[in-house]
Amino acid sequence: MKRCPRRRLLIILTTIALMSLRCTPTPPPTASPTRLAATSTVAIADLAASRVTAGEFSAAEALYRQAMQNDPDDPRLALDLARLYRRWNRPADGLIALDEAIRRHAPSAETAALRLELLALNENWPQLITEAAAYLAATPNDGHALEWLTRAYLRTQQCAVAAETAQCWRDVLPGSLEPRMTLAALNADTVLLCEADARFCALNTVQVGTTLIRDGNWALAACVLARATAADDAPAEAHAWFGEALARLDRPEEALPHFLKATTLAPQSPLPWLLLGLFNLSQQKAAPAGEALLKARALDPTNPLIYLSLAEVSAQTGDYDKVDAWIAAALDVAPTDVDIAKSAARFYLHRNLIQNEYPMRPIQSALQLAPEDGEALLLLGWFRLMAGDATGARAALDEAVRFAPHLGQAHYLRGMALQATGNAAAAQAAFTRAADLSYWP
Repeated sequence: MKRCPRRRLLIILTTIALMSLRCTPTPPPTASPTRLAATSTVAIADLAASRVTAGEFSAAEALYRQAMQNDPDDPRLALDLARLYRRWNRPADGLIALDEAIRRHAPSAETAALRLELLALNENWPQLITEAAAYLAATPNDGHALEWLTRAYLRTQQCAVAAETAQCWRDVLPGSLEPRMTLAALNADTVLLCEADARFCALNTVQVGTTLIRDGNWALAACVLARATAADDAPAEAHAWFGEALARLDRPEEALPHFLKATTLAPQSPLPWLLLGLFNLSQQKAAPAGEALLKARALDPTNPLIYLSLAEVSAQTGDYDKVDAWIAAALDVAPTDVDIAKSAARFYLHRNLIQNEYPMRPIQSALQLAPEDGEALLLLGWFRLMAGDATGARAALDEAVRFAPHLGQAHYLRGMALQATGNAAAAQAAFTRAADLSYWP
C-alpha cells in the first residue's frame, strides 16, 4: 500500500523500523520452468490457489505468472493474481494485474468492485471517487461501491457529500452497522448513533470524535470534530484532536492552526503541547518541536512519550549527547511498560547505534517484562546482528519467530543471521517468508 508521507515517530509504538542492511528476497522456485510449461494451466492455477490458502504468496505469484504465460488469453488467471495482490497488501501491483484481466475481457461485474477496493488500498482517492461515481450511475444499489465512495469522500474531507452517499449506503444495506453509524455521526443524529453503538450514548460531539479516534477512524472523526470546532466556544481538546486528525489525513497546513488554537485556549494542558510537538517533529521542524515538548514535559513530567519525543528532537538536531538522558527518563517513568522499552530499543537499532548501556538496557527490560514477547526477542536478535554476533542473533530470532510467527521483520532478520552463518538456502526461505508476510525492507 502507498504509505503516508507523514512519519509519526518511532514513539507511536507501531512503526516498523527499516533495517540498514538490504537484501532483495526472491521466491524459491516451485518447479523448473520446463516442468511448469509441461503442466496444464488449470493444474498450475489450482496449485497457485493452494499456495494462497497456505499463505505462501511469493510461490503463488510465480505460479500465476507462469500460468498467464502459458495461457495469454484467460482473464481468470490475471483476476486471481489481482486478488492475490489485494490480499498481499500490494494494491499497485493488483491494479496492474487487474488491467491485464480487463484487457483479457474479464467480466466487469467481477472487476469493478475489486478495482475500487484496490484504488482505496492504494489511497488513490480522487480516481476512486471518479470511477465509483461513474459505476454507481449505472449500478446505484451496489453497497460495496457506496461504501468505498463514502470512505473516499471522508478521506478527502468532503463531509457533506459523504453524508449523502452514506444515506444511500444505509438505504441499500439497512441492517448493516457501519453505514448506520457513519450516517449518524455525520448528521449528528445522537439517537441513531446510540442505537448503532451504545458507546456513543450520552456523549457530546467532541467525545464522539475522540471515541472514533480511539477506534482509528480518523477520517470520520475529522468530520465530526470539524463540526465541533466550528462553534465559538469549542474547547481546546476539540481543536487539538481535530488538528491531529487532519495531520493523519495528510493535511498539515490545515492542521497547524488548530494545534496553535488549542495551546492558546489551554496553555496549562499538556495534551495540546504534546500533539503540537509531535506534529512539528513529523514535519522535521525540530526547534519548535522541542519548545512545545518541553512545555508538555513541565506540565506532565510522568509521560514517557514526551521523553521519547525529546530524544527524537535531539537526534534530529544531531545532539546525541542528550539522547541517552531522555531515553533513560522515559524508561524511569514507565518501568513496567514493555511498549516503551521496545520503542526505546528501536530508537537505537533504527539508527545502528550502540551507546553505553543502550540499546541493551531497554531490550533487557522488555524481556524481563515479557520474556515470550516475539518483538522483544526480535530486538535482541537485531542488536546481536548489529554487534556482529550472528550465532547469538540466530538463537534469539529462532525464538522470535516461534512466539510471533506472523512477524515479518523477525523472519527477515533471521534470514540475515542465517546468511551471515553460511546457510544460504535457509536464509532465502526466511526472506521469502518475510515477503509473504508483507515485510519488504
